[in-house]
Amino acid sequence: MDETKRCVACRMDIRAEATRCPHCRERQPGAEPMHRGGPERMVGGVCTALARRLGLDVALVRVAFVLALVVTGGTALGVYLLLWVLTPPSALGKAPVQRMMGWVGRVASAPVEEPRVERKV
Repeated sequence: MDETKRCVACRMDIRAEATRCPHCRERQPGAEPMHRGGPERMVGGVCTALARRLGLDVALVRVAFVLALVVTGGTALGVYLLLWVLTPPSALGKAPVQRMMGWVGRVASAPVEEPRVERKV
């Protein structure tokens, strides 16, 4: 017998390994956060992350992205770069913008030392 759990939104029984409820499409707690890592990753991993998040085939998302590039005249590339900056490379990693903000915070809070003055004797 398959293990089941209850959906947090609609209270229907779903498979224990399900990340989304098939009835109401609500994400379940404990589901893996969106990240760009994985064996299907090609360029930046954004299409892989979107496919995993939406429950679609990666090839379908890539084709949709190429079509969006053609239709929008390249504006979709900006959306791709924005998603790359905001999405971590692995489930446990930090997004590039989070790493940059952490670095800026460490630099800004570093103790300021008084300049050393040499005196001639």
